[in-house]
Amino acid sequence: MRNTVRIGAVCFQEYSGDYLEFIDLAHELELSWVELKHEPPICLKKGSGKYTEIKNKAAGLGIGLSLHTPFVGLNIASIDEGERRTSFERIKESLLAASKMGIHYATIHGGHLKSQKYSDVNWKRSQELNIISLKELVSFGSDIGVTLCLENGNSFKRKFLKLALHPGEMKYIRNEVGPGLRYTVDFGHAMYFSLDPSYLISELGRDNVKLTHLHSNYQLNDTHNPLGEGYLFLDKIVDRYVCEEWNFPLSIEMKNEADLKKSVNFLYAYLSEKGYKKYGTIDNGREFL
Repeated sequence: MRNTVRIGAVCFQEYSGDYLEFIDLAHELELSWVELKHEPPICLKKGSGKYTEIKNKAAGLGIGLSLHTPFVGLNIASIDEGERRTSFERIKESLLAASKMGIHYATIHGGHLKSQKYSDVNWKRSQELNIISLKELVSFGSDIGVTLCLENGNSFKRKFLKLALHPGEMKYIRNEVGPGLRYTVDFGHAMYFSLDPSYLISELGRDNVKLTHLHSNYQLNDTHNPLGEGYLFLDKIVDRYVCEEWNFPLSIEMKNEADLKKSVNFLYAYLSEKGYKKYGTIDNGREFL
């Protein structure tokens, strides 16, 4: 049994710097993974567009990279074809950026239907369009060396009927799209169902999960609380990580630098208490393709 845990961070779009600077921050915090969020304003900053430099810096520091495709204001399952195609093209642009940075895995959100537009016909159509969009994007990503990972959404906002919330639905979507689609497990989102969302890994299949997001909340909203502030059973996740020899990164997903540092310190304290170690540097994720 290994006693090492691969720890990373998701780059929040509100970060004051650019991708290059966030990688430096991750190195300062002794993290071995960064998920770059391809969302304005950060993705539009000059340093965030220096793809070769980003790739080389991460490799030189031994930090693996993944990418979070854009989602704000987008919907790949929209029954409005113009909105769906705009969303599709934005995501394709982000996958091309990922490829240029040597990134192999990209998180993607499932689509949704606005609650006010619900009808049996519209819901069925939205489900169909979600599958159609994901099939096309998985194929596009495969052609450029990027594997899409479907993230479980959260159920805290009632104005959206989101697809890909619970494991049964996620497995159904993957069965329809094909095995080229993998998963990103967001433990904070899954707190809607359980304070111990670690069960999702075995439910979805350890080899099918390539990325994770780690944050807490009080089961009322998707607040992305720092670790230690909320109801998340962090110990269950970390202990299972070690016992079941998970290999993917636990990427802390905060909305500001202070909360990220607080979460990193809290997690490191738990690792030290248990005698676990941080995973060392890696070759940009290639070792667990």
